[in-house]
Amino acid sequence: MNFVLLAVAVLCMSQPANLIRWAHAPIEVIGFWRLAIATLALAPFAWRARASWLALQTRQRGLHLAAGVFLFVHLWTYVYAAQHTLIANCMAAFCTHPLLVGLGAWIFHGEKPTARLGVSYLLAGLGVWALLSGSMSLDPARLAGDLAGIASAGFYAGYVLLGRSLRKSLDNRAYATGVYAVTAALFFVTGVARGVAWDGQPPVFWLSVAGLGLGVTLGGHAMFSYLLGSMNVNVMTTAKLLEPIFGGLTAWLAFGEPLRARTGLAFALIAGAVVVLVTDPRHPGPMPEED
Repeated sequence: MNFVLLAVAVLCMSQPANLIRWAHAPIEVIGFWRLAIATLALAPFAWRARASWLALQTRQRGLHLAAGVFLFVHLWTYVYAAQHTLIANCMAAFCTHPLLVGLGAWIFHGEKPTARLGVSYLLAGLGVWALLSGSMSLDPARLAGDLAGIASAGFYAGYVLLGRSLRKSLDNRAYATGVYAVTAALFFVTGVARGVAWDGQPPVFWLSVAGLGLGVTLGGHAMFSYLLGSMNVNVMTTAKLLEPIFGGLTAWLAFGEPLRARTGLAFALIAGAVVVLVTDPRHPGPMPEED
């Protein structure tokens, strides 16, 4: 059942760049309304689980706040990338995050990478390189967007690792609602500081934001966060490498973004990385519970 839920989460998380493109609004406006909708939707459920948050130690509450900060920077840089480069580029750059999560899991959680995992990461890295090298040579002006996508991957890796630690002692409903509230507040403060316009958005903006807030954030990120408590982090983050396939196909259908031969090669390598890992009979298993 966990793999079915993971597939749903990956499908939902494959569409944010396309929804951002449809929204066509300032980064802070998109981010605030997206997270505000998600926070309001989860608030009643979080209230019922408030006891788990009240039981947290001061250090754990600090980590909860830090997770919100990491998610904010991840989303800000991701929206910037989606607005300044090809959607396929944005998603491929973001796909470097499994390498960073794996490194963090090794350093902070003692999960030394296996040979199979190394092959998987190698294939994924080759796929990302194939996509980025071809696109950057065609249009160097998109470099800022590509780099923002990579930065987004780094902050997402931090968010995943923090979430993995907190999910051992904090109910997912309380965890997700708290993180989303912090992130929404940071988007609002940043938007006010930059003087962005908050009103006058067309109907397509609200449809896109609803898709981001309910589909991507709840069906994707919240589900992913929930599964962190019972699935291996390396399996989950490598499975996310399927996102560029779904996202790139949507961009091709919706915006006419080209799918070049090099793009097909990159997607094949990324998909191969996922297959190498998830077909290992010794992998995955539930992560051990901490005391």
